[in-house]
Amino acid sequence: ILIVGIRGQSRFSATDLLSGSKDGGQKDREIKKTPVITDEGRRMMLVTGPNLCEEDTARQTFTTALFLSSPGPHAVLIVLNLEDQQSQQCDIVKRAQEQLGAEVLQYCIVLLLQNHQERLTGASREMIDACGGRFHIIRDSEPNPAEKAALVEEIN
Repeated sequence: ILIVGIRGQSRFSATDLLSGSKDGGQKDREIKKTPVITDEGRRMMLVTGPNLCEEDTARQTFTTALFLSSPGPHAVLIVLNLEDQQSQQCDIVKRAQEQLGAEVLQYCIVLLLQNHQERLTGASREMIDACGGRFHIIRDSEPNPAEKAALVEEIN
């Protein structure tokens, strides 16, 4: 599973959620590969890739992330933090297709991080629509096991 974000450290929050880790998104990590065994005994490999909307992200970084998810990602999680209003200033759909390939959206799930009662933005809705309506909301900084299980089921 390839996990990419838009800006900031939200992609590491998703990795921490799925792996059960409490790293909290260390700033020194660019790409991280994390093996995970789910509660059902299923094995997953999480590859935390770069952010889509950061200007300094090189194409090579995305190539490395895709290489680490060899033979290719089963799914791509695009993490959107609803508190991040800057995400609206980036064409997320276009950037995902430019960096990960034109067909990537058929394998994407949008993971929305909602810390309070933030509403979906136009950019969030557009990304969800482009991904065939596939999305999952994590409503708390300390998600419960049922939320994690529902996300894993969505990925499967």
